[in-house]
Amino acid sequence: MVNFFKGFYSWFDSLPFDTLIYFIWGSYLAIFLIAFVATLASKKFKAASKKPFLCLTNAYAAVTLAAFMLQCSLAQSISATVAFWVVGYILYGALCAFTRSYAARKAKVTQAAVTEPPIPVQPIRAMRTDMQAQAQVPAAKNGVRLEHAVAVTDKLLTKNLAKTDRLELEKLKNTLAVLKIKGSLNPTEADILNDNFNALLKLMAKYNV
Repeated sequence: MVNFFKGFYSWFDSLPFDTLIYFIWGSYLAIFLIAFVATLASKKFKAASKKPFLCLTNAYAAVTLAAFMLQCSLAQSISATVAFWVVGYILYGALCAFTRSYAARKAKVTQAAVTEPPIPVQPIRAMRTDMQAQAQVPAAKNGVRLEHAVAVTDKLLTKNLAKTDRLELEKLKNTLAVLKIKGSLNPTEADILNDNFNALLKLMAKYNV
């Protein structure tokens, strides 16, 4: 084991300084590129913590300091290490930015799904009961309203009406007669009856009946 480390140190010491620095920084950049591509391509990696890359940056900063100490003064070695450390933290921040962006979008989607009110589901039996209740309007009530409306229509026809009002009133009277014969009305026919009542009320107000 001792011989192994001696041999490794000798090989390390024999490397040209520029080659050594290129190897250290190049391997670090290669790891960053792998992590960056994985962050862009994989949702699982994008959501993962990037603290291991921060630890790797600190470890490479220590290796950079040791490498520069082989050829440079302490001040130069520290300056180079600080420069590397700053660049490393910028790269770490870039990875974290993608992670935070993804986490924020995921949290927003989750919150929207949680806060969105559920669509109320009306029981089928209750819906059927409501439809049956609205299917017809009571014939007795319609009969009373129609009798009164026909009486008012006849009274209005005795007035000195404008030509357009008389035509409208005659048309209204015919509609009321048809509805009166029918008896029970469905919701659509009940709406037609209400519209005719409204028109009749306007004519009553106009001619003071």
